[in-house]
Amino acid sequence: MKAVFYSEVLEKLINKNDKHIYIPLDQYKNNPELLKDIVRSLRKSSISEIFIIDECEVFDPEAKEEYFIITDHINSTGDNPLIGPNDESLGTRFPDMTFPYPVKLSKEIKKLFKNKKIKFRNTVLYGSKKNPPKADIKKLISLNCQISNFNIMWIDILARHAGIEVGAVAVREKY
Repeated sequence: MKAVFYSEVLEKLINKNDKHIYIPLDQYKNNPELLKDIVRSLRKSSISEIFIIDECEVFDPEAKEEYFIITDHINSTGDNPLIGPNDESLGTRFPDMTFPYPVKLSKEIKKLFKNKKIKFRNTVLYGSKKNPPKADIKKLISLNCQISNFNIMWIDILARHAGIEVGAVAVREKY
């Protein structure tokens, strides 16, 4: 069984079915403790995969796509959801973050997008509650990092700690 976190603005992208658990992300956004509790309960429910669909800010002026498949992230918050006492029943203190968004799940997303003729870009996520400083943008773009979002990164770290794999899509935020 899979769980799907989604931004309610993007609900139209999801074909809900009874095989998965659907969690509207808006009520948990920017609330690390609630996100931690949700991921813990997913672990106890034997969820093995999470898909996340959330809005992002695009800071690369060359990136014209609306959809971004997340392949990695840079945590620029100076914080981490795993700080504090470790719950060994959930996972190891320092989960392997070598491949935080497994290729297998990214391929599933790519296949879906190609079937629906949705243009997308693979990217590294700048994990922050705000866009990077202007002085850092050129370097980040050279690292294939064009977008920022906090919740995708935070959920991914929690899920990896719990042994759950994550596939993630960010959608250009509309103002």
